[in-house]
Amino acid sequence: MQTITRLALASLIGMAAFSQPVFASSTPASGIDTTTLRNFSLDTTFLSKWKAVQTDALKDPCHLDAMFTLMKMTHDGQKYSVDQVASGYDAQPGVHAMLASHGITARDYLAGVMTLFAAGKQEMAEEHPGMVKKTGFQVSEANLAFYRQHKDEIHQFSQQTGEQMLRQNGGKMPTCPG
Repeated sequence: MQTITRLALASLIGMAAFSQPVFASSTPASGIDTTTLRNFSLDTTFLSKWKAVQTDALKDPCHLDAMFTLMKMTHDGQKYSVDQVASGYDAQPGVHAMLASHGITARDYLAGVMTLFAAGKQEMAEEHPGMVKKTGFQVSEANLAFYRQHKDEIHQFSQQTGEQMLRQNGGKMPTCPG
């Protein structure tokens, strides 16, 4: 069980570390990316929607899980705006309907996920400065406080969904085409 917890935590850190360069640019073309992320406020409503979407995404992770869309879009090393990634994610089969059923748009969902994971990464960087590289994007104090308040819930949920995904795929992450 401890290994799975570490796997879930490593996945969260990996997602945050992986996805930061997608949006992080010292001079974004329009400034929308850092502004979007800085202005997003984590709250229990978003956390509930995130959990519902993540649970639904287990049905078809290659199409419904935002992480797999991010991996597909960012393999070329290019930086994408939140809107570009949201558009790519929303275009995946079943994503738009799934998100709509939970009352959230692809843009808001991705902004929330990025803010949530950036808060986790920021806290990890503060606790273990040699282990996690800080990036230029810093979440607000309110979002960091929210993350800290709900960290155990987030980690437990991530562990549960990670275990379920592994069980569904014979102990491996899904292999997605493309």
